[in-house]
Amino acid sequence: MEAFIASLGLRPLDVGDLKMAYWLEGAGVVTMGLARHGVGNWDFALGVTEFPG
Repeated sequence: MEAFIASLGLRPLDVGDLKMAYWLEGAGVVTMGLARHGVGNWDFALGVTEFPG
């Protein structure tokens, strides 16, 4: 799967086990809320920071 994602020009990022789905789904809700009521368009991105540890 990682090779397929890389072939699209994207960088795959392993975010952990299934428990992380809860946080990733929340990021989608935040993105849609910002696009609709904050930024006003879809021309923005959320950053991902890797924490050591």
